[in-house]
Amino acid sequence: MKIIRTLKYIFIGVGLIALLSMGAWSYMTFQFIDTAHSAQGTVTNLIRYRSSSSSSTSNSYVYRPEVVFQTLTGEKITFQSSTGANPPAYSRGETISILYAPQAPQDAKINDTLSLWFGHIILGIVGFIFSAFGLGISAYLYKKEKLKKYLLRHGSPVTAQIDSISENTSIRVNGKYPFQIIARWQNPINNTQHLFKSENIWFNPSPHIQRDTVIVLVDHSDPEKYFVDISFLPKTAG
Repeated sequence: MKIIRTLKYIFIGVGLIALLSMGAWSYMTFQFIDTAHSAQGTVTNLIRYRSSSSSSTSNSYVYRPEVVFQTLTGEKITFQSSTGANPPAYSRGETISILYAPQAPQDAKINDTLSLWFGHIILGIVGFIFSAFGLGISAYLYKKEKLKKYLLRHGSPVTAQIDSISENTSIRVNGKYPFQIIARWQNPINNTQHLFKSENIWFNPSPHIQRDTVIVLVDHSDPEKYFVDISFLPKTAG
């Protein structure tokens, strides 16, 4: 559980950093747009770059336009866009709108959504995904902890037979799977068999189990709500 909580904080932290960075970057971009001078530029070349894909196909390349324009003071500037596309978004000889800061015309940008906002959008998506995942873990842990507290107060204790101790392969952290104690219990009222799984245990509990049964707190109105009491185990493998 401690590992899951740590992951929660990592995901939320990375997500918030990404979202805050996007906000700061967006503010700077708005400032740039508000104060920039506009000009007409001409695409003089299309520079091919390999994209993040390691494939050797033609689609693994993007084409960044090289643009030349003239500032209000008559200075001729050539710059290359930091973003590219495949197929190319522009063609050689095409006239396009340019934004540039008078004090740094060499850092000019093409006046389109891709050039101005592509990085912000990617950063925002990353921040949203990480934050949402972290908040999802938080909601899961809160719901689980709330159910545990309820069962500790109001659950009916039953004695379940330990069936097995196995790895929970649905979760993997640092190349390791947690263990779970799996126990069976037959409801004496309707003879229904129930399978209970303990919380994740991040060490092999087998050497510490000198019993065939385990206590499970069950909500008899809904046996699917239960808590396997593993308080007899040490906190860590050591």
